[in-house]
Amino acid sequence: MSGKRKRGRDTFAEDPIEKPVPSAKPISAIAAARLQLEAKLQAQNAPIKDVGALESATSPMVEATSDFSESELEEDDLVPLVHQNFKLCSWRRISENILSDTESELAIILEKHQTISFVGCFDLKVLKGAVNVNGANIGAVPRAKDTAKEYRVYVPSTHPITKIRGLDRTSHVQFVSCQEPTLLESTGPLFAGIWATPKDKGRSFEYIQESDADPLKRALAPEIAPEEWIRNIEDISSASSVSIVIGSSLCGKSTFAKRLLNRYLTGFGKTAKAVPSVCYLDLDPSKPEYTPHGQVSLTNVREVNLGPAFTHPISNPGGTGKNETVAAHALPMQELANYEDYFKSCVSDLFQAYRAMRSKNINLPLIINTPADLYSMHFPLLESLLTNLKPGNIIHLGNTSAIDIEAAEKLHSLSTISAKQGSTLFELPAQPPLLPPSRTDAELRAMHMQSYFHLSPPATSWTPQPLSTTTPWQFTYEETQTRTQDIHSVLLLNDPPAPSQLATMLNGSIVHIIRTTNPPSLQQSPQNGKNAIDTNGLVPRTAKYRIPYIPANQTSHAPLTPHPQSTRLLCTALIHSFDPASRVVNLLVPTTHDALLHEIDPSGGTATVLVGGCCDLPEWAYVEDAHVALADGKRRVSEAVGGSGLSRGEEDVAMDGVSVGPWVERKSVVDGMGYFGTVRRVRKFLG
Repeated sequence: MSGKRKRGRDTFAEDPIEKPVPSAKPISAIAAARLQLEAKLQAQNAPIKDVGALESATSPMVEATSDFSESELEEDDLVPLVHQNFKLCSWRRISENILSDTESELAIILEKHQTISFVGCFDLKVLKGAVNVNGANIGAVPRAKDTAKEYRVYVPSTHPITKIRGLDRTSHVQFVSCQEPTLLESTGPLFAGIWATPKDKGRSFEYIQESDADPLKRALAPEIAPEEWIRNIEDISSASSVSIVIGSSLCGKSTFAKRLLNRYLTGFGKTAKAVPSVCYLDLDPSKPEYTPHGQVSLTNVREVNLGPAFTHPISNPGGTGKNETVAAHALPMQELANYEDYFKSCVSDLFQAYRAMRSKNINLPLIINTPADLYSMHFPLLESLLTNLKPGNIIHLGNTSAIDIEAAEKLHSLSTISAKQGSTLFELPAQPPLLPPSRTDAELRAMHMQSYFHLSPPATSWTPQPLSTTTPWQFTYEETQTRTQDIHSVLLLNDPPAPSQLATMLNGSIVHIIRTTNPPSLQQSPQNGKNAIDTNGLVPRTAKYRIPYIPANQTSHAPLTPHPQSTRLLCTALIHSFDPASRVVNLLVPTTHDALLHEIDPSGGTATVLVGGCCDLPEWAYVEDAHVALADGKRRVSEAVGGSGLSRGEEDVAMDGVSVGPWVERKSVVDGMGYFGTVRRVRKFLG
C-alpha cells in the first residue's frame, strides 16, 4: 500500500538561472544562414578590397542546418518591433471618482462604458450598478441587507491587461487588496516582476492608465474583444447548446471560450438568467485551462474565470461549489498524428460523460476548445469530430479579409458540415495579441506546472517552499515480502527508450497516474489478433531496477494506449526517485491531492499505471533549491551592504556556497563549454 516516506536528508538542490536580459528578437541559425548567404551573394557582385574583412567563419550550427526546407526558413522572418504606448483604460484618478482610498482597498465611481485597469491581483466587489470583466457581467446584490459577493481577479503582466467596464449609468466598485501570488518568485524566476509594484500604497494591485506609465517598463497591452465577438456571444449564450471554437494559432480561441463561459455563468441582468455551471471540454493538451498539461479533460465549471490558466491549474478535489474535473485522459502534447484513433476515443468518452450529465440537467451548456494544429494540420480529423459531436454552434476564428485557397476550402467544408447537421457556423475575426508575449509557450507551461505542484489547501493558495521539502509518497512496483505491488506498470506515450535506459528517462520526469480495469498490456492487438504481451497478461521488467513497463506494439512499434472507457486519471505526479533495493518509486503530488492517492489499492481489481511522455521535463523543479539559496544569499549581502541593489561582485558573493543538484550546472560552466554546451537538433530518418 502507499505511504509517506520518512524524512531523511535533502534530496536535491538546484542551480540559479539568470534572468534573461531584454534585447531585440534573436534570430535562429536558419535565419542566420539565409542572411549569411545573402551577404555572400552581395559580396560577389561588389568590388572586393579586403578579402579578410569580407570573409567570416561559418558557424557549425549554420552548416548543420543549411539543408532545411524553405518552409522552415520562412518561419524565422524578422519582424521589426515598434514601441507603442497603449491606452489601458479611460477612468481618471481624480477625487470626484474616488469613494475611498486606503492601504487595503480602493472604491471608485465608474460611469457607463468607462473602463479601469490594474496590474496585480485583487478581490472585486460591486456595491452599486454592474460591471463587465472578461465577459462576466457582475452586478450588485438586489437587496441592501445582502453582502456583496467577492470575485478574485488575477492580472499579471504576462497576459493582456483586463478592463473592468461599467454597465450602468453609475457603478460603485470596490477593489480589495489580497495576498498576491508572488510567493513562487523566490523558487521560480518566471514569476518575478509580473505583479504590482509596492508603489501604490503597498497594495497587491496597481492602477495603470497607459502602458508607458508602468514603473517596471514592461510590455503591457490591453485586453481587446472585437464588437463582433460581443454580439455573437450574446446570440450563442441565449441557448444552452454545444459550442466548439476552432481556428489556427494565435487567433484568440481560449479568450473567446473564456468570455463565452463567463457570459453563461453570470447572465445579463433580468434579460438573461445565469446558469449554475458550464461544461468545458478542453482538447488542447499543450495549453489546457483547468488541468496540467498532457491531457484532455471535461471540467464542470462553476466559478467565473478571471485569471490566466496558471492561477487555476487544477480544480479542487472534493470541493463543494467549486470547479470539478469530471474526466480526463493522458495525451502527449505533440505528435497528434500518431494518436488520432486514441484522440478520437478520448473525445468520444469525454463527450459521453457530458451527455450523461446533460440527461440530468437539460440546461447544461458545453464549450469545446480545440488545439490550433487540429485546424491547421489535422483538418480531416476535425471534420470527423464535427460529424460525430454535431455541435449546435461552430465558431471559426480567422482572418476574414484575406482568405487563401486552402482557407477557402476549409470554410467551404465547415459550411457543408454545418448545413448537413443543422449547426450554426459563426465566421468571426481573429484577435491575435497586440505585442509579442513576455513569456514563451514553454515558459507559460513551466509556470502552469510549477503552480500546480505548489498548490496547498485551499486550492487558491500556494506554498513557497521548494519541492525538495515535500515528503514524497512511496509506491511499490514489485511485490516484496512486506508489501504488495501498488504500481502495475509504466507506459510511455512517446518514442520508447531501451529498457536499460527506462529508469534514467523516468527519474525526475512528470507522469500521469491512471487507474484502469483494462491495462494496455491486456488489450488485443489489432495488428496480430494476439495479446500485446502474452496470454497471461504479464508485463516485462527492466533488468537492473525491475521496473514493469508496457512495450510498444510488436508490429507497428507504436506505443500502446490506455482504453479511455475503462480508465480514470487520478492526478499528475513528479517522479522524485527510485529505490531499487525496496522496489519503490517515490512520487511528489500537491498536498491538495493527497486524498486521491489513498485510492491506489491493488486489491480492488483496478490497476494503477504511470503514464509518461506527455509533458515537458520539469527543469524548474531541478533549480528551485538553488534559487531559494541564491535569494537568501542576496538578502544577506544586501542587508550587510545596506543597499537595495547588488553589484556584479556582490552577486558573486551571494552565490558562494550555493550548491547544485543533479542535472544542474552553473551558467558560467556551461558558457565555458562553448559549442559543446549547445542543444543539438537531432534529425530522425524513418527511411
